[in-house]
Amino acid sequence: MSLGPIMSISVETLQPFRDECFPPATTLFLVSANEAQAFKAVVWLCRVGVDNIQGFLAGGMFEWAVAGFATGHVNQVSARELKELSRTGTSITLVGVRAPSEYEGFHLEGATNIPAPQLREQYEDLDKSIETVLICSTGHRSSLAASILKQHGFETIANASGGMTGYTAAGFGPECPFA
Repeated sequence: MSLGPIMSISVETLQPFRDECFPPATTLFLVSANEAQAFKAVVWLCRVGVDNIQGFLAGGMFEWAVAGFATGHVNQVSARELKELSRTGTSITLVGVRAPSEYEGFHLEGATNIPAPQLREQYEDLDKSIETVLICSTGHRSSLAASILKQHGFETIANASGGMTGYTAAGFGPECPFA
């Protein structure tokens, strides 16, 4: 059975970023630890107009893994690790996946702005052979963006955990005006 593209998204991210998360006519199969979590996700999805939900994986990724099925992951880099990458001159592509208005107000030097939903088409602008680090405000949209790049064959990608907010909190940048 083919599940189609896999996308990582938290329930909290659904409302503000629905259109970024789900192109029209997206069919969903949920992964949740239990039926109550799946039901909560269905309620939230329906509230934002996403209602083509086909089912859920009982027991979540734990049950998937113990059944012997393949899993994937996206590396997470902390603010300190991201700062160290910039200090050492490691070759990375840093992509800010926030909206242009957010990016213009505050971003890391050397970053390229490609909003998360635009990565569905603009992924070809990125070099798959260089590690791509994705950053947003808190890490939610960049996690979604990482899922999109994984669907397009990117293997060396990382999500900047905590996003620009975490980078600022670690003392590496000015206060994030969008936190």
